[in-house]
Amino acid sequence: MLHELLGYLLRGIMRTLVFIGFRPKKMYVSEKAKQEFPKGPCVIVSNHISPLDGAPIEVLLPTRHIWGMTAKDLLDKSWPLKAFMSFCHAIPIDRQKPSMAWLREGRKCLKQGDDVFLCPEGKCQKERVIHPFKPGFALLAASAGVPVVPICHNGQYHFLFGKRFKMMIGEPVIMTPPPEGLSEEVLSKEALQVENMIRDMQPYVMQ
Repeated sequence: MLHELLGYLLRGIMRTLVFIGFRPKKMYVSEKAKQEFPKGPCVIVSNHISPLDGAPIEVLLPTRHIWGMTAKDLLDKSWPLKAFMSFCHAIPIDRQKPSMAWLREGRKCLKQGDDVFLCPEGKCQKERVIHPFKPGFALLAASAGVPVVPICHNGQYHFLFGKRFKMMIGEPVIMTPPPEGLSEEVLSKEALQVENMIRDMQPYVMQ
């Protein structure tokens, strides 16, 4: 109970600082994207520029309960970060060795009605060039039976001054497994579709 209360307070403080400091702005790629934004759980994916990427996205989607995939090796290197993230709805994902724990945890969150946020590039791309997406998010969405919501942002983190953080939300994508199942080829094709959607949105958020 105390842990939940502390988490609520910390997330509230973080959201306030992000809202005031980065002045985040939300846009939709089309009216259809706005109207069809999922009312139920979904997998949210975006380009990856900074470890902060999840914070303004959570602020701009205030009615959503979002769990974020976080690299386990980064958490293990810093106990203060690990302690802080324990209050922030983080799902550790091991980039060093194969494990399906992240998939099980992600499905659990989706099944209980929450969202899962992850960056399929796997690491920060500070040069703002979008790299190929890993298909794990497509497997998570398809196995849980939820849509994928693509988001592209400009990664601008200038506190109070400078360019504001802007993000654009694309139309949701339904990951429908074919009768023969989810092969590696099918997952890669689905991942590429979402990757291209985010690439198409990038020029608009960079303006």
